[in-house]
Amino acid sequence: MKQESVPSRLGLGIIISLVAYLFFVTASSLVWSFQGAFPTVQIIFIQNMVSLLCVIPLLWVRPFEGLRTQAFSTHFIRDLSGVLSYYLYFVAIRYLNLVDATTLNYTAPFFVPFFWWMWMREKVGRNVWYSIVVGFIGVAVILNPTRQIFQLGFILGLFAGILSAVALCAVRMLSLKKEPARRTLFYYFLIGSVLSFPFAWVYWVPPTLSQWFQAIGIGVATAGGQLLLTVAYRHGTASYLSPLGYMTVVYAGGISYFLFDKPFSLRTAIGALLIILGGTATYLLKKRPASLAETFEVPKPKDKNPL
Repeated sequence: MKQESVPSRLGLGIIISLVAYLFFVTASSLVWSFQGAFPTVQIIFIQNMVSLLCVIPLLWVRPFEGLRTQAFSTHFIRDLSGVLSYYLYFVAIRYLNLVDATTLNYTAPFFVPFFWWMWMREKVGRNVWYSIVVGFIGVAVILNPTRQIFQLGFILGLFAGILSAVALCAVRMLSLKKEPARRTLFYYFLIGSVLSFPFAWVYWVPPTLSQWFQAIGIGVATAGGQLLLTVAYRHGTASYLSPLGYMTVVYAGGISYFLFDKPFSLRTAIGALLIILGGTATYLLKKRPASLAETFEVPKPKDKNPL
C-alpha cells in the first residue's frame, strides 16, 4: 500500500475546482428556484441535453478518434453514479432548503477516501483525514441534527453524496487512464440524456419561454462546472481536491442570502468557517508554505523531461 504524493500543480487544481463548484451551485440554485414546477427527471434530461450540446463542439477535431475508448466500464460507472447523484440531489432540494440539500450532497469528500481505497488500495495521507474531519464537523454544525435528520430529504441528500463520491473517484481514474476531457464529458452527458429521456417523455410538462431560458442555464452551468472539474482532477487527486466540495455549502449560503433573501444563521456561519478550514487544511499542511503569497503559487516543474 503506497502513500499518495503531492501533485506538482496542486495549487492550480484547487483554483479550478473552486470555480467549478461555483458553477455547480449556480445550476442548483436555478433548480431550486423552479419550486417543483417540473418533474425532476425532466430537469435532468434538459440539463444533460444542453450540456451535451455544449461539449459536442469539443469533438469537432478528430471526432471519430475522440470517441474511441478502452475505459467504457469506468465511464459508465462515473456516468451512472453521477446522473443518479444529481437526481437524488434535485429531489432533496424539494424537501429541504438549498443550503441543507447542498450540504448533504457534498458530504461526498467524506466518502471519497473509502471508495478510493477500495478501488486503488492506496493509503490516504493523515493530513487528508484531518481536513475531512474538520469539514464534516462543519457540515454537522450547519445541519444541527434533530428529528428531521430521518426525513426523506435527508436520506436522499446523503445518498446523493455517496454516489457523488463514486463519480469523483471514477473521474480521477479516467484521468489516470489519460482519457481526454472532451471524451469524458461527452459520454457523461450522452448517457445521462439517454437514461433520463424515457421518463422525461412520460412526465413532460411544457415550460414557458422564461422557464426554457432558466432550464438552459442549468445545462450551461453544469457543462462549465463539469469541464472545469475534469481539468482540475488532472492537476490533483481525488483525496486532495474532494474536500473543496465543502465550499459549495458556502456558495449556497451566499446565493440564498443575496439572491433569494434567505438569511443564514450564526450556526451556518460557524459551520461554513469550519468547512473552509477543512477544505484548505490538506493543501496548507502538505505544502507548509514559507509565506502566505507562496500558498497561492503554482509550482513549476523541475525539468522538462516527461514523467
